[in-house]
Amino acid sequence: MPGTKTSRLHHRRSSLAPAAAVAVAALLAAGLPATAAAAAPVTTVADDFGRSASGGWGSATKGGAWSTWSSGPARFGVQDGRGVVSGLSAGASVTAVLRGTSTRDAELAETVTLPAGATVYHAWDLRLQANGSAYRGRLEQAAKGTVVLVLSKVVGKVEKPLTRVALPADVRPGSAVRVAFRAVGTAPVEVAGKAWVAGSTEPDWQATATDAAADRIQGAGWVGKWQYASGGNAVVATTTYDDLAVVAATASTAPAPTPTPAPAPAPAPAPSAGSGSGSAPVGTARYAVPSGAVVVATTGREGAAGTAQAPLSSVAAAIAKAPQGGTVVLRGGSYNQSVVVPYGKRVTIQSWPGEAVWFDGSVPVTSWSRSGAAWTAPWTAFPSSKILGVADNPRFVSSAHPLAGRPDQVFVGGVQQRQVASAAQVTAGTFFPDPGGKRVVLGTDPAGKEVRISNKTQAFWVQGAGSTLQGFGVRRYATLDSDRGTVRLGHDDLTARDLVVEDNAMIGVNLERNEGSLEHLTVRRNGMLGINASTAYDLSLTDSVITDNNAQRFKEAPVSGGVKITRSRGVTVQGNDISRNFSSGLWLDESVYDADVVGNTVAGNEFTGIQYELTSKGVIADNVITGGKVGVQLINAAGIDVVNNSIGGTSQMAVKILQDERRPATASTGHDPRRPKVDPTVTWLTGDITIANNAFGSGGWFQVYVLDKATRRSADSMGIDITGNAFNQRVTTAQATLVGWGGGDNTTVRRFDSVAALSAAKPAWRNVQTKGVLGLDQMASLLSSSTGVAWALPAAVAALVGQPTGTKRIGAF
Repeated sequence: MPGTKTSRLHHRRSSLAPAAAVAVAALLAAGLPATAAAAAPVTTVADDFGRSASGGWGSATKGGAWSTWSSGPARFGVQDGRGVVSGLSAGASVTAVLRGTSTRDAELAETVTLPAGATVYHAWDLRLQANGSAYRGRLEQAAKGTVVLVLSKVVGKVEKPLTRVALPADVRPGSAVRVAFRAVGTAPVEVAGKAWVAGSTEPDWQATATDAAADRIQGAGWVGKWQYASGGNAVVATTTYDDLAVVAATASTAPAPTPTPAPAPAPAPAPSAGSGSGSAPVGTARYAVPSGAVVVATTGREGAAGTAQAPLSSVAAAIAKAPQGGTVVLRGGSYNQSVVVPYGKRVTIQSWPGEAVWFDGSVPVTSWSRSGAAWTAPWTAFPSSKILGVADNPRFVSSAHPLAGRPDQVFVGGVQQRQVASAAQVTAGTFFPDPGGKRVVLGTDPAGKEVRISNKTQAFWVQGAGSTLQGFGVRRYATLDSDRGTVRLGHDDLTARDLVVEDNAMIGVNLERNEGSLEHLTVRRNGMLGINASTAYDLSLTDSVITDNNAQRFKEAPVSGGVKITRSRGVTVQGNDISRNFSSGLWLDESVYDADVVGNTVAGNEFTGIQYELTSKGVIADNVITGGKVGVQLINAAGIDVVNNSIGGTSQMAVKILQDERRPATASTGHDPRRPKVDPTVTWLTGDITIANNAFGSGGWFQVYVLDKATRRSADSMGIDITGNAFNQRVTTAQATLVGWGGGDNTTVRRFDSVAALSAAKPAWRNVQTKGVLGLDQMASLLSSSTGVAWALPAAVAALVGQPTGTKRIGAF
């Protein structure tokens, strides 16, 4: 099929020891106290891999046979008394489950040798249910050498992080690491984890969490393992396992986490997680405080030592004091500061564990005087409304919202007020910034309320490569267009993790260099755009929530909405919730190449859900896309697979494919500056597109629409395949046409109103349709009974969605 691409998301025992001896040996290897070993806890699972196996892992010493699965060429084996997973390629995942086990209150320990030179995510599951639900302990290793410990809960397909902490620097890829995880109790469930270099002193529990939520997992379940290799890996990973032991445990409050050094690495989502879990709430992140960290507090002072006992007051001073690769830790409070991480300085900036840190670009204003029906206060900070040098630039600002480009912001009781054009227009809920009068006019009575006005324009400009921001919030900055973003990430290998970025003017987060990692962010209610990325090769945006952006209602084009990515190559957008943005949800434009958008929820965006424009090579798969005008829009795009999505409730079209008159040789904009102007990899010519295995719910004018508006190519000549889909039957003219198929005159569109008509025109296409008008939530029966017509997933696409090669299914997984 056209459009398929290669994923970027690239001394032993002479005989088996008796089971009891294995159990005791495993307990000792786990570092349990001698009294614990003497008490001989009940061992439910044990495996020392002291056997030979002709393929797979065979049967555990205690616990039955291993059931194994791989999405790619990875292989399970037993070698030199260890379990081995070899050949784990980029973007592939594996699982191993002991289905003969049944444990509830249990503690697991095992030794794992982490592969070197790769980003890999290792997990151990307790209470694993048949539907995939489990408590999970994870080690997430980054190729650059750091490892983070994560506790999470998987409910069905959705993985929900409970807590995560950094591990000491000696726990790193290439080392043998002992892990221990526990899950005990039911109301609540206590979960804990730790990891340390095998043979060294065992620490106390490093991460703990309690789960009292309604979806907590209370029943016994299997023991399992999961592993995923980042799609950006350049090497094939091999991992070994040894001395697995699972013992019965009793509920007790686990000790508090022990501070350990090193910043956390970049976590990656499980394939097709789709949870969009977003940031840890401000005040709940628990990143370890490394030895030698420089401490800042709102009660600190200039010139202090920067210790926990004598903190600094200025983040800038702390950055200057921190050594290369050091960490700045912020005690709880509100920081009305603008921070620059200078070139050549690599630093991590993070919150103190369990303390709420906000960078707030506003200050409280109390000097209000009654003036007629309004209130006024003296003010002198009036930010510029220039966009690309033009005040209130009409290219971006519409006549319907003429003040959108003015960054002034006022908040009453935490609620942003609407700006109006004159003092005479001020009413309750509005304000007028008056530079001439050096005042702000407010329409809401400020008595008894906190009133804040934005006095700073940018929170962070990170210029030092390899730096990390994690575990705090950023809000209420009157960001300028020239600032590029409230949080500006301006160099290579930068990470933003567990940040809440909200209620800022213009753009919340801007990334403009390579190898950026944006993960577990919550970006909401920003004035123009939630996240912008440009010339950002090898960008990863994962497990984030990007909602309610373009709050000031800028025009749909040239830029506004949830996320816009331009002039970038090797892009991964996975496991996010990109919803309810006023304009487009996710927009890739201006010569983006090799972009995979997988496992996201994209709902209720005003214009398009997902748009690829002037873009080549990519996979849009396993997304749930609902509402808005257009679900998926492809304009001057080539080599795209739109596969296994659930799309419905659009007002115009579920999938819209167009060609317009723009060409690289003649266009003045839209090129990747690092590539030739006429780039053979990004031609701006629509074609080589596969629309397969999608479920189309009711709504709109067309379910798939194809038209070349510029070159007189008919849809027949554009290399487009439409197969394995479930369409909504068109029973009345009010229901969407199944397929609109463009003719060769740039205008005519032929309507196909049934699957039978489609098959008559294209015999190779196999699709199904409903018997009536159904929403996505009503199509389950049809989808489950129609796998025979589905397109068998090729290896590259299957790896992206975490399914076996050849899987046949319709709709999102």
